[in-house]
Amino acid sequence: MKCTLRENRLIFRCIVASALAAVPAAGVRAQVSVPQSYVIPPADLACILTGNRVDLQCLIANDPDFKRIRAEEAGLFNEALAAARSNTLDPFHQIETLGKLEIFDPRLSVNSNLACSFCHDPAAGYGNGASILSVFTGGANPGSVPITVHGAYPNNRMAKRNPQSYVYSPYFPPLQYNPTQGDFYGGNFWDGRATGYRLMNSAAEQAQDPPVDPEEMANPDTACVVWKLSTGSYKAFFEQVWGRGTLDIAWPGNVATICSTPKGAASLGGSATPLALSSIDRTRANQAFDEFGQAIAAYEISPAVSAFTSKFDLFLSGNGTLTAAEARGYDLFRGKAQCNTCHLDGRSNTGGSGAADTGAATNVAPMFTDFTYNNLGLPRNPVLPWYSENTPDQWGFTGNPLGIGFTDTGVGLFLGGYYGPPPNLSWGQLEPYFEGKFQTSTLRDTAKVPYPNFVKAFMHNGYLHSLKEVVHFYNTRDLYAQNVPSGQCRVGTIEKVTCWPRPEDPNNMNMVIGHLKLTDAEENDIVAFLGTLNDGFVSATPTARPAIQRKPTTPPPS
Repeated sequence: MKCTLRENRLIFRCIVASALAAVPAAGVRAQVSVPQSYVIPPADLACILTGNRVDLQCLIANDPDFKRIRAEEAGLFNEALAAARSNTLDPFHQIETLGKLEIFDPRLSVNSNLACSFCHDPAAGYGNGASILSVFTGGANPGSVPITVHGAYPNNRMAKRNPQSYVYSPYFPPLQYNPTQGDFYGGNFWDGRATGYRLMNSAAEQAQDPPVDPEEMANPDTACVVWKLSTGSYKAFFEQVWGRGTLDIAWPGNVATICSTPKGAASLGGSATPLALSSIDRTRANQAFDEFGQAIAAYEISPAVSAFTSKFDLFLSGNGTLTAAEARGYDLFRGKAQCNTCHLDGRSNTGGSGAADTGAATNVAPMFTDFTYNNLGLPRNPVLPWYSENTPDQWGFTGNPLGIGFTDTGVGLFLGGYYGPPPNLSWGQLEPYFEGKFQTSTLRDTAKVPYPNFVKAFMHNGYLHSLKEVVHFYNTRDLYAQNVPSGQCRVGTIEKVTCWPRPEDPNNMNMVIGHLKLTDAEENDIVAFLGTLNDGFVSATPTARPAIQRKPTTPPPS
């Protein structure tokens, strides 16, 4: 993936031939890896197609995880609506509650059938909440738009990645390039494209993307989201937060027709603003859309989402202890395994030298990320339906014209102009140095699952299905490397155990990991430690006190 600057415009060029050379021949799909503990729900059996594919419309109607998510969504929305109507909230909690309403509101999608929470399940740490998708689609979730073209696969528009959790996302600063360090810091999304440059809030700008992503909520115009807010059950509450008349916009007579047409439809002629609004109303709609994003960021930074209530937080405060396995895992995390060289925990790293880390944590609420980006050398995941979205749907939209020739280069896509020119055009020249890199996510709540034996998709493409696989990959990537495509490990080896297929993108790989020389027991201890980062533990121990006390009493909950 290369890019050049020409006449102040970033030109995106993708070399299809080289991309095709790096992947299996068209039609070859990796074998689906089903964890031994996972049993496909009986309701889903009729949805499994040949060739390791799934009928997404069948799953949407029948999968028990989807039913659970929709029930949770409705309950949390109604809970927020009751709070909004109670007239008891102070301004601080009003804006949080508004963001909660927006996140759990399916009306805000083009077909009024998809809330943000559908792809970001609270019970799964605000990531993909359907085991069946982790196994068969790399965690990629169906968007608002079904595909009705006969014989098409997938039969629903789908994004190209496993949805990233948004826990603690408001703590990521606006994206900046540090020339001294030669690195990007901050931003949201796997590829950092929610820079926060305009609102100075990366999480707020991240919240604005899915509603108008053609593969997700698919609204054809940001103003369509505002129109839906102006006709919804909490219009008055929105205006209570942001000011009377905020949503008073003169909508054109065809607003319902335009706003029920998915983004990317040929009939829209490529326009990003098909709603004909006056300049004053367009400005007002843009402002309301910014306020929509800011309310979501307020909810995401609230204790309901980013709580700092894990067992590890209690341990750091001096009011809790770790089990023997968890303690060993923590020592490995900041030592031999070198995890905290990227997933910062506020401690130094001994590098496995055997030296004791005698320093105290610099922060009683570490973020477990350095806010940068890395290429871990992850293999391609051919089960992603994205690779089959290379033909037009009934609206004339083609999600991925390159098909199997597409290479996900992460930050490289963003800097190379895949989404349009980056806001800082000088960043374009940095694309070769960030090709293949993805965000170093926080490890908080990464082990959170809705029930035992739930299959969780990890990493940007959902290639790994457990924290054990994640740690084993970090440990043995180079030891068991094979120059073969995913799904074609040599006879006598087992993919993800004694074979790691070649990286999707070998450029700029992190070479600190790959051969850590951890034993199987040490891998298990690290997994045990990661489980201590799940929120909700402190809430079960109300007598616990934070490490630093200005008064001898425990403050009331927020």
